Amino acid sequence: MIFDRPSSVELLKAVSFFLDEKIKKEVPPHLAFKLRIVENVLKIVCREIEQGDALSEEVINDLKKLINSDIASLEDLANLIKEQKIDLEDQDLQNILVKLSKNKIAVDNPNYSTYKKLLD
Repeated sequence: MIFDRPSSVELLKAVSFFLDEKIKKEVPPHLAFKLRIVENVLKIVCREIEQGDALSEEVINDLKKLINSDIASLEDLANLIKEQKIDLEDQDLQNILVKLSKNKIAVDNPNYSTYKKLLD
């Protein structure tokens, strides 16, 4: 990477901190709520940058094994399901779908209570 510090994640975290610590206290409650939404979006983007490649790779590797191909995508999986070329009762398929869901939630909302239960 040719870019020095601060990294993209560090910049996003700095903006999030600034909004939370400096700006939110100075605006009316209805705007503070909107700022919270912006902060949540910034945090999602940070998590996706930090974890997205690894989480995606986990699912894609399992998917390649399932469909026995060096090239695999979620679109391929969707087509196989739609065309009924893979059994919905297939345990490997179910495991991939659970892992896919968990990995998406890990980025979107890791504090989601059901996600925490899935980790246990």
